[in-house]
Amino acid sequence: MPGEAMHQKGADGARRAKLWLDATTRVSSSWTNEDAVHAARLEFKWPHGEEQPYSFDVGGILSGGEFHGHFFVAECKNYASDSDQGMHFDDWVAKCYLTRRDHYRLADHFMWITWHPFRVKAWNTLCTPESVKKGLLLERNRLRVFGTPDESEAESLIDSSLAEDVAGRMWMFVLSEKQERLVITPENRALVFTELMKRGEL
Repeated sequence: MPGEAMHQKGADGARRAKLWLDATTRVSSSWTNEDAVHAARLEFKWPHGEEQPYSFDVGGILSGGEFHGHFFVAECKNYASDSDQGMHFDDWVAKCYLTRRDHYRLADHFMWITWHPFRVKAWNTLCTPESVKKGLLLERNRLRVFGTPDESEAESLIDSSLAEDVAGRMWMFVLSEKQERLVITPENRALVFTELMKRGEL
């Protein structure tokens, strides 16, 4: 797929994920990495290697219940197959670790939103500290996160308590086109938010 078409497909996935998150009524504010005002909140930088930037696709603030006021960031994969999601997931857990370590006020939760599952035989192990460590110890991430190609040295630099903390903040969602349509209607959503405003909860 040409680069421009891939970009459009990715942007469409981020937009659809944002709409779905908003429709849960548990998001008070959200934005994508193409938002003119808030996109910078989703941009970070690898601390070592060539210190290249990285970003998340969607971010926002949760509303209500135990997550009220919490910030989240999301990676969106508008895929029709498992494709190379596993490789991207390994990089994503390293990004989550870094973001929580260096910018913890900007990300209380990390969401992976896809339209096709991947690594199905290991699905129940994706959101674990071991999964976070595995991503951190890949050669490309050892260099970008810890500045060393040596696996033993990189492993000694991993904060295990932080890896456990990050794993507990990871969410996995698998959406479908029909699921996206089976959400609260805009009219009923307006009623919910009107009532919340009356109560002073927004």
